[in-house]
Amino acid sequence: MKTRFMFCMTAVAVVMVAGGTQVFAQQMAPYVTGAYSEVAPVGYAAPVTPASASRLQDSSTYNAASSCNACNAVGRECCCCCDCWGHRVAVWGEGLYLKARDAEVAYGVPIDGPIAPQPADFPIQIGRVGVVDQDYEPGFRFGVGFVLDGWSSLNVQYSRLESVSADRIETAAPNVIRSLVSHPGTLTAAQDFLVAHASHAIQFDLIDVDYRRVISCETDHQLLLLAGVRYGQLSQNFAADFINNGTETVLTEIDFDGVGLRLGMEGERYSRGGRLLVYGKAAANLLAGTFTADYRQFQSYDPEVVNTTWEAGRIVPVMELEAGIGLQSPCKTWRVTSGYVYNSWSNFVKTDHFIKAVQHNNFVEPAGDELDQTLTFDGFVLRVEGRF
Repeated sequence: MKTRFMFCMTAVAVVMVAGGTQVFAQQMAPYVTGAYSEVAPVGYAAPVTPASASRLQDSSTYNAASSCNACNAVGRECCCCCDCWGHRVAVWGEGLYLKARDAEVAYGVPIDGPIAPQPADFPIQIGRVGVVDQDYEPGFRFGVGFVLDGWSSLNVQYSRLESVSADRIETAAPNVIRSLVSHPGTLTAAQDFLVAHASHAIQFDLIDVDYRRVISCETDHQLLLLAGVRYGQLSQNFAADFINNGTETVLTEIDFDGVGLRLGMEGERYSRGGRLLVYGKAAANLLAGTFTADYRQFQSYDPEVVNTTWEAGRIVPVMELEAGIGLQSPCKTWRVTSGYVYNSWSNFVKTDHFIKAVQHNNFVEPAGDELDQTLTFDGFVLRVEGRF
């Protein structure tokens, strides 16, 4: 009997201990499962479930993006990365309205009557000098850029301008027009004219391939360096006709083809909202190439009075400067900019100086300094760009 009682008491004790342990474990559980919310008791960390882990990751990405140079427009879908450029491809087209300067050619002038034989001194001018001088002419430029890593890109662009100028002068007998572009060794009394007209055309084609790297990118500015290669072709074509009983014609053609390295810098400054901007661009190009120049003079009764060709290799520095203002969409997908551009070609052979070299029979520098000049362009530029 005593033995049975001890056995029963032992069994009851085991059951009570086991039950108390289970209750204690339930009370000390870090959270309550089932239909209750995931709320942890004081002193215990909240569990990491798949949903909460996703929210934590999104918050971390959002905070990181808000501190990046190009991504601190909080809450905007277009600011989704920490690169300076968030697009992959950019395409643009530009309208140019440029004027070629230092390119005028004086071709003829009225004088006080025919003189035979020719005087040793210069004749006396009695009218307007006939000059072909360039005016503003439209051109274009277009290109495409491929973003490599968000901070660098590869750009290719093509530029073209064709400028043509024409002029005409007349006089009445006994006055005549004396040619300023004919070879002086061919002048006779028969080469005094009553009507003269001339035209001068200048055309350039440029192909640029650039690698661009951003060196500073913040919400209020962007600064980049570029390095690349340029191919440049520039041609000048001049024609003058002098008319009396017959016609005398002078033709010249000067072509330059060159290729060389290109270095530059571009910068932009943005308004507080990022919509408005001012920009500046500067580039230096060194084109190694060849000049080929032809001069022909003929008359209606003599098909070849003068015919000569000159050729020389040159390194032509081409300097460029552009500045302006612009407007862009909130995500910088679309941009419109407008500015003023300067373009200078140095160590250059121009039409009027080549004609003087033929007339003076001096093609060697620096004796006459005839074939080492500067040709400049300046004017307006309007650019529309899309970034995708």
